Amino acid sequence: MAVSKTGTRAVLLAGTTLVAVLLAGCTGGNAAAPEPAVTGGQGWSDVEPVELTVSNPFPQNTAATLLESWMAAVTEETEGKVTFDYYPNSTLHPLLEGVSAIQSGLTDVTYVNGSQHADQLPIALWDSKVLQSALADFGYPNMNIGAIGDQVLHYSDEENVARDEMISQGFVPILPMLSGPAVLTCSEPFETPSDLAGRQVRITDAVAQGENEALGMTGVFLAPTEQYEALQRGVIDCAVNAATVVLSAGLLEVTPWVALTENAPTTSAYWVFSSEVWDSLIPEIQQVLLDVRYEPYAEYAQNTLTAYQSLAPAAKEAGGGIVSTEELDPLIREWWADQPDPVASAPSGISDPQASVDRTNTRAKAWRDFSVDELGVPANNDDILEVLELGPDVVKDWDAWTRGLAEGHGTP
Repeated sequence: MAVSKTGTRAVLLAGTTLVAVLLAGCTGGNAAAPEPAVTGGQGWSDVEPVELTVSNPFPQNTAATLLESWMAAVTEETEGKVTFDYYPNSTLHPLLEGVSAIQSGLTDVTYVNGSQHADQLPIALWDSKVLQSALADFGYPNMNIGAIGDQVLHYSDEENVARDEMISQGFVPILPMLSGPAVLTCSEPFETPSDLAGRQVRITDAVAQGENEALGMTGVFLAPTEQYEALQRGVIDCAVNAATVVLSAGLLEVTPWVALTENAPTTSAYWVFSSEVWDSLIPEIQQVLLDVRYEPYAEYAQNTLTAYQSLAPAAKEAGGGIVSTEELDPLIREWWADQPDPVASAPSGISDPQASVDRTNTRAKAWRDFSVDELGVPANNDDILEVLELGPDVVKDWDAWTRGLAEGHGTP
C-alpha cells in the first residue's frame, strides 16, 4: 500500500560529499556534484510514477518509525510520484532473510544486520567492529546523539571500505541504524562482577559476548523471540538488548534489574536499498531519497532517548531498578584494550586498513566533540538517573544536530 503523511516537511540538502557516493550509481564511478532535486511546479508532473516494495520485519518500534517517516517524506517531497508497497511486521519475509529477499527481487527495501551474514560480508563486519571500537566509550546519552550521527555518515561515506562488498551482495545502506548502549537486564540484583559471576546472559553478537563475559557471565546466543520464556523459566539469568526491545518485549517483567554499562553499540544494522533498483532511478528521485532522511533521523534519535527515559520508572514498577556500573565498566574497557589491532586483523580486499581506521576515528571524535561542546550534552554522568529523566531534552537544539548530519559534520 502507498504510504502518505500530512503536514509540511522541510528538505535539508545534503553536502556533496555525503550524497555523491550513491548518486554516482551503485555500480561505481566518479560522481559529479548532484543537481538539486526537482520540487513543486518545477518538474514532478513530468516524472513517471515509481512504486517501491518495502519489507519491515519488526513490530512497531523506533526502527519501524524511522522507515515509515522516511517513506512519508519521500512521497510528500515527490508530490506522490514515489510511493511504497509496504509490508510490515514480517509479512513479506522473516527477519534473517533480508539479503536473499533483496537478491531475489522480492523487495526493494528491507532490513539487514551485517553481523548475521559473516560469510557474505567479512569486510563489512570488520568495518563495523572498527566503528564499534570508536564509539564504545560514548556512553549514555552521547551514544544516542553523537554516535547516531556518526554512524549515519559512516555508511554514507564514499570512502567506506565495505561499500563495494555490500553492492556485490545487491544492496546499499539507505538508513543505517545505531542501537546502543545495550541494556543489561537480570532477574536478580547485581552491582559487582562477583554478583554476575556464573550467570547465563543472552547476547546478540561476538562483541556483546566478549563484553559481558568480561563481567564473569557466560554468553548464550538466543533469538529475540525466545528470550522471554528462557528468562521466565530460569534457563538464562540476564539478557542484553536495545532499550526499545526491553520495553516492547516486556522483559522487565522477568528481569527488572537494569544496567547501562559502557558497551559498544550495534553498528551493522541498516535499512537497505536494492542496488539494481537504485541504479534504475532517475537522479532527481535518488536525491530526494537521500535528502529527506535527516528529520526522520532527528525523530529517531529523540524516540530512542524517550525509550531510555522510560527505563527507570518501568524497572521500579516491575520491582527492580537501575543499578550502578561503577565496578563493571572498567572490565569492559579492559576487554576492548585487549582486542587485536584492527589493522593487523583486516580481511583481504582492504587496500589501506590504517587509513580506514583513522577516518573512522576522526569522524567519531568530531561527533563526540560536537555533541559535548556545541550541543551541551554531558560527557560523563555522575547521576545516570538524572540524565535518564531528561530524555530528548538533554539536547537543547535538535535543529543544530540535524544540520550537522545533513552537512556531513566530521567527514574527513
